Amino acid sequence: MPIEKVQAEHQRIKILIALKESPDYGANTSMLHDVLNIYALGCSSAQLKTLLNWLEENGYVENEKLSESTWVARITDTGMDVAEGRSTVPGIKRPDPRSSL
Repeated sequence: MPIEKVQAEHQRIKILIALKESPDYGANTSMLHDVLNIYALGCSSAQLKTLLNWLEENGYVENEKLSESTWVARITDTGMDVAEGRSTVPGIKRPDPRSSL
């Protein structure tokens, strides 16, 4: 499996877990960049937006575009199921048991 595919799967689950743990179930792109960097999963702004678009297209988040550079992502109920390991889907790494940031 290509490293880019593995990295994207890890990035997507970390995004969902971060949103799940946020008090309002959302985070802006700057915060999500920081979360990914903590786990050596950093990416460019364009790559992060691609990840967020993928997650939205598949029903796991809803994105609000505040400006060209700042988006706010909020987890959906379907995304919560994936973040908590109740549902597994291709393209997102399954979380470790009792996984948290």
